[in-house]
Amino acid sequence: MYDIAYDVSEHSNSTDVNNPSLSEDDTPLVEQVLSKDTWLLEVFLFVEWSMFILFRDMSSVINSRRKNLKTLFKRKDDAMTINNELSDHTGIPIEKIPYVGLRFDSLQWAQEFYSNYVKKVWFVTRIRNTNFDKTMKELKVPINQSIHCSREDYRESRVKAATRVKRITTAGCKTRMCVMLDKQNDNWMVSKLELKHTHTCFAKQVVHYSEYRELTMHAKIVIQNNDEASIRPNKTYLALANEVGGSSKLGYLETDVRNNIMRNLRCAYINADVKEMIIYFMRMRDINSNFFYAVDVDETNKFKSALWVDAICRASYEYFRDVVSFDTTYSRNKYGLPFASFVGVNHHGKSTLIGSALLENEKIRSFEYVFKQWLKCMGTPPQAIITDQCKSMFGTIRNVFLDTRH
Repeated sequence: MYDIAYDVSEHSNSTDVNNPSLSEDDTPLVEQVLSKDTWLLEVFLFVEWSMFILFRDMSSVINSRRKNLKTLFKRKDDAMTINNELSDHTGIPIEKIPYVGLRFDSLQWAQEFYSNYVKKVWFVTRIRNTNFDKTMKELKVPINQSIHCSREDYRESRVKAATRVKRITTAGCKTRMCVMLDKQNDNWMVSKLELKHTHTCFAKQVVHYSEYRELTMHAKIVIQNNDEASIRPNKTYLALANEVGGSSKLGYLETDVRNNIMRNLRCAYINADVKEMIIYFMRMRDINSNFFYAVDVDETNKFKSALWVDAICRASYEYFRDVVSFDTTYSRNKYGLPFASFVGVNHHGKSTLIGSALLENEKIRSFEYVFKQWLKCMGTPPQAIITDQCKSMFGTIRNVFLDTRH
């Protein structure tokens, strides 16, 4: 190994000739050989360590590039998801888009603003909840309200899959706008807002909702002219659809055409019947001057409410005005007007009619008009009045019949 020859005769003390032995003179040579082997070992270790560092750096570079690619793809996917979830605001002025902190003078204005925005983005909303001021329970003063997308919950249709392809009717959408009353500034402010959808919004789908169906002035004129010419509603609808290139481009359905015709006919019938009723009241007034009637109309001379009391009713009230019952639970007529009656009790314990009325609706204004006209007719309020548990009626009686026990 060391290229050194040993003489057996000179080294007679050696017990094993096969095992080489070193002398003191061979020490520098051995150190030289050992230093050479150490240098080779260090070079080998350095090369091996360098290769390890190189491969480690390469693996870290590869891993970082992989992470960058994943992040890039994730950003692209998120961007595509956001683009799909966010509503299309193309062509909508920025002042027509709601934002957190937007203020309104009233709750109604806030509802109208969001309704106009919703119609431009093609989805339907509903009022999720409304909270009222607990310190004023009788007045029911709202302090906040949240308006959500109609597809907020997650629900499947009960119709079997064989007959209905689209079974999911709602998609858990989180789109909403919450407004709250700012008592210091006396206005309403948008407190929470979410504009992302979990579903796509199509104009073809929302046409089936009543919020988006509206007849244009041109369509109303065509419907009226065709109805006067005895043209069927379905023919009128097909003619209107052909003008715009198909029924999908119309903002209404055939049902709306039929409803418009029926509404016009009903208004015509109502006006004719109201005229006949007023003529009857005037004829009864000519026969007996004690006959009293009052008719309420709006700015367009549309009928709202009416009250009539004949001479017998007025005479009965003079004797039986201790307790009066006012009842509106009678069935409505074909015009949807509630019929109300003032009923007293005579000395035989039987009911006697002391007034009749037709109401526009069961709200404060209608009750107030009828009560004031009835009090004007009778002159004095009753000692007690019995009604149902209608809150609108309760407040009106307290304001009109001041000394009457309710």
